[in-house]
Amino acid sequence: MTTKTKGRNGGDRATPKTSDNRNPTATASRIKALIAGAACWGLLPVKLAEWIIRRSRLGAV
Repeated sequence: MTTKTKGRNGGDRATPKTSDNRNPTATASRIKALIAGAACWGLLPVKLAEWIIRRSRLGAV
């Protein structure tokens, strides 16, 4: 029976990082929330806010 090793490469090395810090989803969500919040507070017409969200492709965020 073989012994189980730590990490991906065996031994005591750490598992390699699979992602980076550049996550555009978090930024897009904040922008969408800002636009929606402005529409809720009446600073922006709702139809304009919907158009901006749709036009900038933030609908699926």
